[in-house]
Amino acid sequence: MTLYARVASALSVLVPRGLPLAVGAALLLVAGGCPAAKKKPAVVAESCTPVASGAWTGNAAFVEGTDDWGLSAVTGVHYEAGDLDGDGYPDLLVTEGTTNERDDYPTVRLRYVMMNRDNGSGGRTFVDETESSGLLVARDGNTTGTSHNFYVEGDVDNDGDIDLFAARDYDAGTPDATGDCSEIYLNDGQGHFTLATQSDVCIPEGYPTTAAAFTDYDGDGVLDLWVTGWYLAYGSSYEAAQAHLYHGNGDGTFTDVTDVEGLKLKAGTNNNYLDRDVRHASYGATACDVNGDALPDLISSSYGRAWNQLWQNNGAGFREVAESAHFDADTDLDYTDNWAYECYCSANTCDPAPAAACNGSFDSNSWSPGFDDQPARLAGNSFTTVCADIDNDGDNDILTAEIAHDWAGNSADRTQLLLNDGTGVFDRVDNDTDGLARKRPANKSWNEGDLFAGFFDFDNDGWRDILVVQSDYPDTHMWLWRQTSPGQFEEVSDATGMNQEWPSGLAIADFDLDGDLDVVTGSSTARTGTPWTTHAAHLYENQQSGNFVRFTGLPVGAKVEIDAGGQYQMAEVNGGYGTSGITNDTVAQFGLGDVCMVDSVTVTLPGGETHSFENKAGNKAVKLEW
Repeated sequence: MTLYARVASALSVLVPRGLPLAVGAALLLVAGGCPAAKKKPAVVAESCTPVASGAWTGNAAFVEGTDDWGLSAVTGVHYEAGDLDGDGYPDLLVTEGTTNERDDYPTVRLRYVMMNRDNGSGGRTFVDETESSGLLVARDGNTTGTSHNFYVEGDVDNDGDIDLFAARDYDAGTPDATGDCSEIYLNDGQGHFTLATQSDVCIPEGYPTTAAAFTDYDGDGVLDLWVTGWYLAYGSSYEAAQAHLYHGNGDGTFTDVTDVEGLKLKAGTNNNYLDRDVRHASYGATACDVNGDALPDLISSSYGRAWNQLWQNNGAGFREVAESAHFDADTDLDYTDNWAYECYCSANTCDPAPAAACNGSFDSNSWSPGFDDQPARLAGNSFTTVCADIDNDGDNDILTAEIAHDWAGNSADRTQLLLNDGTGVFDRVDNDTDGLARKRPANKSWNEGDLFAGFFDFDNDGWRDILVVQSDYPDTHMWLWRQTSPGQFEEVSDATGMNQEWPSGLAIADFDLDGDLDVVTGSSTARTGTPWTTHAAHLYENQQSGNFVRFTGLPVGAKVEIDAGGQYQMAEVNGGYGTSGITNDTVAQFGLGDVCMVDSVTVTLPGGETHSFENKAGNKAVKLEW
């Protein structure tokens, strides 16, 4: 059956959107509006003793603990953190990210399932349980490996444990003998996985999956799945893969609802590439509520100097609003310093005049007037879009992580912070204004290869900081910016020890549950000059400590708002985001500054149902139940 035939068949039996499903203990929404908040009685007996503030004072906040944590033999470029076995400690999934190639365990290792265990001496270590995990078992019965590129985590069957979407990045230009496609693996609660009944997430003819995120777009208490893809035939056509939205059925199967929810776009060919309603090659999928209506919106981070796309969830379908939200691209359209334009102008009369003479990097035919000078070709190479409330004003702000090159000049979008006005419209803050600007090497080429990024409060002062993981261009490394005041940042990569060269991948989690967030990344070997010989893993253990609170028991998409000593913070639990399914544990963790008692907590579920709690003691994990 073709993809479109499957869609038509599925839609004939799909429960109409807006009618909630009773699944497990899911709390049903009442038709006609959101129910009133359900308030937990105050727990007046709870108390806690504040510890010394962890606010950063210039010390090396991060120390590499790779060997101590048992990761010295692990290699990979994609990392996902989450509690796979339900013991409270985040475990680690690692993949090499190869296309059309399976593991051949134990000879060829393309993935690792590293479980977080007691080391017997009062500490923690990761133990390799890949073989027993079940994630080497393919649909055809092979038990030594699959060709899945990365995972995203979420409880798809509402049984209380983390299940997995295993993404297959099919490459049409590489021979494929595996027959694999994207799959769902169900967890038994102990970190052992079995294949779910195959459903629409498997596209048999192959799909170039680059990113995915779990979300609950319709507020029915069952996780859905947002998946984006790259070019269908890279190098020969601009045509990109259609992004897909899959409705969760509650049993590990999914139904493709892309068309019925208004997300289907026309093919972007060489002739209509400049149109807004065409598909773009995407490297990042993100789902978060950007306009505060408790309905997750969908984001696709576009590659190829193309506009990013943002679909607003209206409760009865989606509408693309990136332009009006100021999310599509920045406003710098000056292409006069593009090297290809300068070389074109060396053989043609140009208006406007080029900023400099041709330096010989391009020939005079490398620029196409009427195409390369249009706004749709002057945007960015976007990889990861991060959503979080960076300025503690109650709405989700955004960081876009971009690759930019010297030859493209000023018109190429840079990594940038976008502040939300509360309605889903963003103010693109100039990097020179907020402190995120970077000095570029003088009189030499430069590349900003930002692939992975995260918001996290590394010093527990109550304000999120920004971590960017660059790729494998010369002079690239990890970048950490500390938020010094609302919306203002200082670069502290070297001073904190968060400055590894040529990194790849990102997972942020409190692996030892000591109250501060640790960082895992890998090593890139893609380009000449790298100091690495393998894709070696690196774990950077946070030494900051400080007051914190960690909320568990929350579904993906839940928005958690706290007031601790008069300081307001908000976090939304994510089910993977950005490129290759960045997953930083499915919890909500907050730094609390100088206090440890949380005066009030409000949890808003996708769809709008709210629950309130009072007087929760910090400096521990708190499981929220209702």
